[in-house]
Amino acid sequence: MSTLAIIADLDLAGAHARDCARAFALVARGQAHSRAELGAQLGLRSTTTSHVVGDLLARRLLVEGFGEKAGRGRPARLLVANIRRVGATVLHIASQSLGGALVDLAGDVIEQRSVPVAPGADAGTMAAAMAALAGELRAAAPRGMDHAGTAVSLSGLADLRRGLWLMSSRWPRMRGLDVAAALDGAGPVSIARNLDAELSARVMQEPALHAGGSLLLHWGWGIGLAYAVDGRSFAPADGSFGEIGHWRFAGLSGRRCGCGNTACLETGAGLWALMPRLRRDWPDLAEDEAVLQAQLPDCDLLALPEIDAAARLVARALGNVCRLFFPARVTVTGPMVANARLWAHFDALFRAEGVMDGRAMPVLVADRASQRYEIRGAAEPLLSRAVERVLVAPTA
Repeated sequence: MSTLAIIADLDLAGAHARDCARAFALVARGQAHSRAELGAQLGLRSTTTSHVVGDLLARRLLVEGFGEKAGRGRPARLLVANIRRVGATVLHIASQSLGGALVDLAGDVIEQRSVPVAPGADAGTMAAAMAALAGELRAAAPRGMDHAGTAVSLSGLADLRRGLWLMSSRWPRMRGLDVAAALDGAGPVSIARNLDAELSARVMQEPALHAGGSLLLHWGWGIGLAYAVDGRSFAPADGSFGEIGHWRFAGLSGRRCGCGNTACLETGAGLWALMPRLRRDWPDLAEDEAVLQAQLPDCDLLALPEIDAAARLVARALGNVCRLFFPARVTVTGPMVANARLWAHFDALFRAEGVMDGRAMPVLVADRASQRYEIRGAAEPLLSRAVERVLVAPTA
């Protein structure tokens, strides 16, 4: 995954350290299994390859064992990457719950937990929930795993420079949470906007698909977007960007939003606003977006005028965004796109919006796998920095 690709390109001081990083990445990605294969792919002499492998074994980034015996002589030695040498905790928001995951260097989830947070929670309540969940996940790390730190992926408005979670419409009473202070003792803390983390992981996974301008729109409990140009996030360093869920529409006048304003897009199209109407027809619908993605495909959403109105609002907002950034690709995620009829309707509405004469419409795709990318994208900076520290630290 992305972390392994970044490790291979780490700008380390000294040729040996760079060779070690590239060798570890090759083995971790399954592209080399022996010293001979490493030497051939890296263009190294056998003595240099042995030095690199020996160093990686000493740092516990590689493990060497014996494969099946082929013919006479000793069986071949096989190299295996110790993917669980380093791990990181990721805290993220899932509807009105605080989610957490412990991930390894491949971005795979080792442990995952979730705790509900009441809508009336304030900053103190959220801070306590974060600290408790981070502590539980760190304690769940396998023996021998170094903990790289805790990444926090935030929805709503955040000041990344100061480490503050300023507000979230999910919890209107929570204001100005100092995330680093809340997680004191949880190791290095990294904070990112959730959609920026997700788009970063998508770009690193398939860079060719996201060449040029790439836009990510999430339509779920809240509505927001991220944008990248040739893989680089367009968001400013402080993290304030993409809050189209709080664009105001005259047709929504008088509807109060959790952000403190009225007439926001989310008041007519966010799941938190639509849920009371949806539950009149489908009372068992969950608030958790991952569960909703499995429930909404079976619902006749277009039978409700409120859903048609919501689709028109979001399509108009997305059309305006495209006339601002002119992306080549737009990915839409969230439970709403899981309903095939609603997605086809939305696709038609968006195309009717158009962009401008002489400009091609962007490629529009729906994808449900939002949380997996978010977790990997949020963890990547901590994991790559931790591996860099392991590679440059003195060995015994």
